[in-house]
Amino acid sequence: MFDSPAAYSQPNAFRQCITETIGNTPLVQLNRLPGMRGARATVLAKLEYFNPAGSIKDRAALSMLEDLLRQHNGNVRHIIEATSGNSGVACAWLGAVYDIPVTIVMPEHMSSERQLMVRHYGANLITTPRRDGMPGAIAHAHNLLNDIKGAVSMDQFANPANAAAHQNTTAREVWQQTNGHIDALVACMGTGGTLTGMARFLKVHNPAIKIIAAEPSACPLLSKGEGGEHAIQGVNPGHIPKGLDRSLIDEVLTVDCQQAIETARLLARKEGMAAGISSGATVAAALALALGSRIELQGKTIVAILADSAERYFSTNLFEQEC
Repeated sequence: MFDSPAAYSQPNAFRQCITETIGNTPLVQLNRLPGMRGARATVLAKLEYFNPAGSIKDRAALSMLEDLLRQHNGNVRHIIEATSGNSGVACAWLGAVYDIPVTIVMPEHMSSERQLMVRHYGANLITTPRRDGMPGAIAHAHNLLNDIKGAVSMDQFANPANAAAHQNTTAREVWQQTNGHIDALVACMGTGGTLTGMARFLKVHNPAIKIIAAEPSACPLLSKGEGGEHAIQGVNPGHIPKGLDRSLIDEVLTVDCQQAIETARLLARKEGMAAGISSGATVAAALALALGSRIELQGKTIVAILADSAERYFSTNLFEQEC
C-alpha cells in the first residue's frame, strides 16, 4: 500500500508496479544560494520532481485514487478532474497504470508541457477559457460529471485523502531525513493538501515548527484575501480550497513572480536543481526567512518543497533566456 512502502527497505529489489516508486524523494542542502543571499540558516530542498510522473502530485493522486477504489469496491470506470496541470498529469499517469479512462479539465493557459503529458499518458484533455481561471475548469468538470454516467472525481481541492498523503509520507520522510531537526517548512498553496498534511504531522511531533505559505504577490489570497492573475502555475487557484486548514499556517510570505522565476533559474545554475517556477517561489521565501534579520531562525533548519521540474516549463518565460 502507498502508506507502507515495504519496498523502500530493499533498494536493490525490483518493483512490481511503477506506483511503488512514489516518494522517498531526496532532501538536499542548498550550498551556494544561501551564501549569496547572506543567509544564516540551513535551507534544505525536498526534490519532489523525483517522483515517477514528475511532481509532488503523484503522492496525492495515488492516495485519492486508492480512496476512490475503496469507496466503489474497485470499480472506477471514468475519472474526471479539474487541475492546473501537475495533478492532471498524475491522474492521467495513474489512469494508464490502472487502465481507467481519465478526462482532465485544465485552463487553456497552463503550460503546453502539462497538456502534452496528459495526452501522452492517454487521457482526454479539455481546456477552458483563460478568463475563467481554475474556477471555470472546476465548474466545467462538475458539469461533465453530471453528463457522463458512472464518472467520478477525485475532488482534489476538498478530498481529505489529499492531505493524508502528505501527512503519511512527505512529512514523515522530512522528519526522518532531518532526524527531527526541522524548524520551518515552506510550501506553496495549490489544493492545500501539502501544507495541511505536512503541518498536521510535523506539529504533532514538534508544535514549535513554523509552517510558512509562499504565495504570489500578484494573487495574495491568504495574506489579503485578494485574487489576481499570476505567472506561478499550479498555486493560488483563485479560491481558498476546502482542503486547506488555515489554522496550521503560521506565516504567509508573498513572492514576486519575476523573483520566483529568477530564483528557479538560480537553482539550476548555482545548485544544479532544475526545478519549476513554484519551487523558485518556495526557495525565495525560504531564503528570505534565512536572512540574518530573522533572529529566531538563525542557525536553524528550513525545508522548502520543490514541487516539480523545470521540464514542465519549456514553453514559459522561465526559459526565455535560453530561446
